[in-house]
Amino acid sequence: MRETGTIYGNSLFSLASEEGSSTLIDSKLDALIKEQLEAIEAVREEAGDFFSMLDAPQLSTEEKLGIADAVFEGCHPYVVNTVKLLVEKRSLAAFGYLVKAYVKAYNKAHNIAVVTAVTAVELSSEAEASLTAKLRARLGKEIVLKKKVDPSVIGGVTLRTDGLLIDGSVRGKLEDIKKEIVR
Repeated sequence: MRETGTIYGNSLFSLASEEGSSTLIDSKLDALIKEQLEAIEAVREEAGDFFSMLDAPQLSTEEKLGIADAVFEGCHPYVVNTVKLLVEKRSLAAFGYLVKAYVKAYNKAHNIAVVTAVTAVELSSEAEASLTAKLRARLGKEIVLKKKVDPSVIGGVTLRTDGLLIDGSVRGKLEDIKKEIVR
């Protein structure tokens, strides 16, 4: 399902960005679709039973497509048609991967880095602004900072983005010392 979702997500992004760049009216189409996909994914993660119903063999494909039309009324037609395509292909399990691929393509095209910062305590607004500015300067990208609090970090911060891990936490430094001692 990962491969299917990745293919569909990248294809949908290509379509949205090409369509958006060809008209002045839809110049932010890729952002609108990203927003709608993320909203649907948030609901799906919270109440996955709906997507299970759309995959249930007890309903005909026509009934499922009618339900999708009704539920996603108001969403951009590209979003609705993508969901309906997944219904027809019995590939709704790929939806989460589709959203991840779309968001990844969107972020790359818009020079955005999503950075997860894990700290022992909540970051103050000043510390958050300072960290964001430093990351923007270091990575040369716009930063979307996702914050998590984990008391086991002890102090400092652990940063993760696109497979890169920067461990500036006290716990990380203690682990490094432990590894040196064991050698």
